[in-house]
Amino acid sequence: MSDLRVKFIKNTSLVDEFSFTEGGALGLGGNNFGTSGQVLTSQGSGSAPTWTTPSSSGVSVQVITSTGTYTPTSGKTNFLVYCFGAGGGGSASRNDNPSWGGGGGGCAWRVYNSTEMGSTFTITVGSGGAAGASGYAGSNGGSTTFDPSGTGVTLTGGGGSGGNYAGGAGGTATNGIQNWTGQAGDHPTLINSTHYLGRGGASLFHSYLGSNGGKGADANTGGSNISGNAGHNGCVVIFQY
Repeated sequence: MSDLRVKFIKNTSLVDEFSFTEGGALGLGGNNFGTSGQVLTSQGSGSAPTWTTPSSSGVSVQVITSTGTYTPTSGKTNFLVYCFGAGGGGSASRNDNPSWGGGGGGCAWRVYNSTEMGSTFTITVGSGGAAGASGYAGSNGGSTTFDPSGTGVTLTGGGGSGGNYAGGAGGTATNGIQNWTGQAGDHPTLINSTHYLGRGGASLFHSYLGSNGGKGADANTGGSNISGNAGHNGCVVIFQY
């Protein structure tokens, strides 16, 4: 079987308009078969269709845990961004006094279009607060920022406070469509006959992303000073579509 060619008469001449090969390929204007992945796109009633490359489809997700400057995925035009602060560190126990948990990081989220996003975006990731030691409080978690190079605003997820004689306060957030405050660190809870534990406060999605506060030390009611636990680092999550 040979190729099938459909021709029309134009100004007394035969002109190839489209063709089908034996293998089933469709050619425009005779031999224009496009390239792999292209689709046939109508140009309306007054023009012939053309082969075009479709824009990237679907949703891609980036979880960014390192400070740096990044480039949006090619073909994506909308960006849902979550910016998480770091968790505060848990305090150390003080002799007979059990320790308290650090606060969870705050979270801001916002949707950007391509103009607001720009060609790059810069992220500063907050570090988790250090654990309290030798009877002292835990350190505060660092703030995480998301700064697009376009016209969009900068998001900030604040770090949670370190635990002390009370649970650390949850971090706040700014410039989001919604701004969530992290959960405060928990008070000491008896976990067995002699040990107390103050849990770290949670952030939004903390089970998956880890910007929750550091839990307090596992303190013995009659024991010496025991160090707390460090808070988790912040991160930025971007849904691109």
